Amino acid sequence: MAKDSLEMEGREGSWRGYISPGLLAADMSQLLREAWVRCRNLGVDPAGGRCRRLLSKPEFAPYLAENRLLVKTAAAIFQESSDLTGSFPVAMFIATEDGIILETFGDTKIRRVLAAELNLVPGACWREEETGNTALSMARAIREPVQVTGTEHYCRCYYPWSDAAAPLFSPEGQVAGLLGLFIPAEEAHPHTLGMVAAMARAVAGELKAVGTLEMQHKYQEAILESMFDGFLTIDGQGRVVYMNASGGRILGVDHKKVIGKFVGDIVDFKPVILEVLKSGRGYVDKEFMVKTSTGFKHFLKTAIPIRDENGRITAVVDTFREIKRVRKLVNKMVGAQAQFTFADIIGNSPPMREALRLARMAAHSSSPVLIQGESGTGKELFAQSIHNASSRRDGPFVALNCAALPHELIESELFGYEEGAFTGACRGGRPGKFELASGGTIFLDEIGDMPLDMQAKLLRVLEEKRVVRLGGHHYIDCDVRVIAATNRDLAQEVERGNFRRDLYYRLNVIYIPLPPLRQRGADIELFIEHFSRQIGAQLGREPYPFASEALQVMRSYPWPGNVRELKNIIERVLNMAPGPVVTGAEVCKHLRSQAEQGGLTGEVLSMEEVERQAIQRALKVAGGNVSRAARLLKISRNTLYNKLKKYQLEAGC
Repeated sequence: MAKDSLEMEGREGSWRGYISPGLLAADMSQLLREAWVRCRNLGVDPAGGRCRRLLSKPEFAPYLAENRLLVKTAAAIFQESSDLTGSFPVAMFIATEDGIILETFGDTKIRRVLAAELNLVPGACWREEETGNTALSMARAIREPVQVTGTEHYCRCYYPWSDAAAPLFSPEGQVAGLLGLFIPAEEAHPHTLGMVAAMARAVAGELKAVGTLEMQHKYQEAILESMFDGFLTIDGQGRVVYMNASGGRILGVDHKKVIGKFVGDIVDFKPVILEVLKSGRGYVDKEFMVKTSTGFKHFLKTAIPIRDENGRITAVVDTFREIKRVRKLVNKMVGAQAQFTFADIIGNSPPMREALRLARMAAHSSSPVLIQGESGTGKELFAQSIHNASSRRDGPFVALNCAALPHELIESELFGYEEGAFTGACRGGRPGKFELASGGTIFLDEIGDMPLDMQAKLLRVLEEKRVVRLGGHHYIDCDVRVIAATNRDLAQEVERGNFRRDLYYRLNVIYIPLPPLRQRGADIELFIEHFSRQIGAQLGREPYPFASEALQVMRSYPWPGNVRELKNIIERVLNMAPGPVVTGAEVCKHLRSQAEQGGLTGEVLSMEEVERQAIQRALKVAGGNVSRAARLLKISRNTLYNKLKKYQLEAGC
């Protein structure tokens, strides 16, 4: 039991079962845990699980006779659904309410494998004590459609498979049967469960004429109506058979009034679903942009053709969602959210109070913001705080460091690309940062390092508020607020011809200069106190206090690396100082390697001199290797070559 419990805990992180919209992911995890506990208590062997109980012909005959209409109806529906596309081989089954397999349909090869390995054959008793948890057993237990994939199964022999099942209800609300399918685990997809639910609804619709499963029809319809995705079915002539409420909302039509109408007559664009009806080729998660009278509609769609026994297409099932919802899900998954607020900004010096005043004003505006400050002064901290205090706080915050990307990748990162736009482009293309930031804020860090040709393209996007993907032809609207940051004097860069004047004026609407740490006086002691508490908590002890001479040394140091360098020194000192007090000598020892010559004498170096010395040190450490030096400096190789030319330095210096 202990071994099973540990195994269950070890696989808990992989639980990702697809479930009906009425259940949450947390509910699914709990249901899986309960199923595993039942399996353990029933004595199911995780190394076993192949169904071993098979009814004899005399035992099985009454079940088959009692459910003959159900099997016949399911066979017809399964036959229409069995030839979805060549890339979606499935094995389908129908079972009694107590888990006895009545019949299997679908891909011959998969059915043969399932019969040999798992005994998925008519007459097999697929109950939890025999097979462990499967979609069939769980759908029966929870009375909900459910999908179980790979290691979510208790028994290892099911790991290669993903199975989905949905219960069929009698008019009295009792489970009258179960239907479902098996596919290879690597083909698992959320649409699989929707397909099972749709087929269950179709079976119920056929049986409704004899009044046996009217409640099931209503139940499956309720599932489809609760979906956030649009769901549409057309017949072989292109007439609408069914559309859920979400589909009507997305397409801007009354979903109840379009039933029976030709799909091309209910929208003001040519529906791509008609191409599936014509060609017979479906697709999964394919991106489409269609032109309407009010602009472009941007969808992510899946379409599956349904064929009869002669191979003729009799229907097409189409699910679709708006791309803005997809973007929201993507940003949630990748963490494209701002974490910091104005409450996280430390400082009470006059220049910092002024910077905070300007930033709070910027938060109440939608105009572009330009933040200028040396490296380590907290430019992204300010950008995130502005976003979180703005009306766009619930939208994405997408950051891009313009200096960290090679020239040839900047355009595709900013604006995205279509499939085949260049060698190595991902299949299906990819949205750019502007698309992902739509409805929120894009933070363009180190904007001064953006190449001139890209500056022109950026200006056009800012003016038109829309992008064209690399290799694409359609404009995509982008409602984005831009915050740019730089450690350069952009006005000087404009005069030198390194930065476009028109782009400078477009970005520099709200200008926020961030003071370097050496100009912030007593703020240094606030940082020392803050970082000491933070680092002390990490070390698990009270931090050593700084002696007055140590504070004096730190106040006199110019801090070319600003707050980032200060935090580094504090962490180093608190880790290595013998205690119980941090002395001035201890601070000097750790500063000397960074300050080199004049830092402790009160000499203030210009930013250009600090940058020049940093490049020289990096080249020395890298043995003159420009690529390695660029990595140490965290800049691109092209940027380093430009700076070598600017400061008249040689790689071997």
